[in-house]
Amino acid sequence: MTPRHAERAYALLLRAYPPAFRARYGREMALAFRALVRDSDTPGMGFWIGIIADVARSAPAQHADALRARRHANTRVEDGRMKTMGVLAVLIGLVQAVNAIVELNAGGTAGWPGLFVAMAIVLGLLLVIAGVALLAGAASAPTLAQIAAVCWLVLVVLVRTIHPWMSNLSTLLAVVFPIALLAYVWLGRGRGMPRTV
Repeated sequence: MTPRHAERAYALLLRAYPPAFRARYGREMALAFRALVRDSDTPGMGFWIGIIADVARSAPAQHADALRARRHANTRVEDGRMKTMGVLAVLIGLVQAVNAIVELNAGGTAGWPGLFVAMAIVLGLLLVIAGVALLAGAASAPTLAQIAAVCWLVLVVLVRTIHPWMSNLSTLLAVVFPIALLAYVWLGRGRGMPRTV
């Protein structure tokens, strides 16, 4: 086999490596191979077995490194989104809890209305806890976020039906954010969020 044929054969073997790795190191590897061919008298079967064994050993490792790097990059983006949703959950949970406490202190909330206002306080605090879990990246964060979001949506339906004490802004926050939180959790399952949901 001529040196030119050997280099062509090695170029085909280099295709076993990830494209980014080839772009970065392919030229140097081809030059090193050319030097190996030049230094050996006639590359025989033993030479090629060694080259193929080296590619078979190192190419899968490079693919694994490329996958890890890609997953790490996706996780960083997802962490940023998780932190944003966590901050929003904490803030909106606090607003809803404070709003319910003000309503409870205003009086006139005996019986069912009082129960709903008390539930709003508890669910506001649950939303805060879910937000803290999202900020911490806890494995339980998606489950807590789903529970808090669904409970808020149920509470809004009950409140608007039985005792409409929530302001329009509070109602809007209690509907839009839980839906956004549910969408975030459900769509985020395949992109780095913990899979305990």
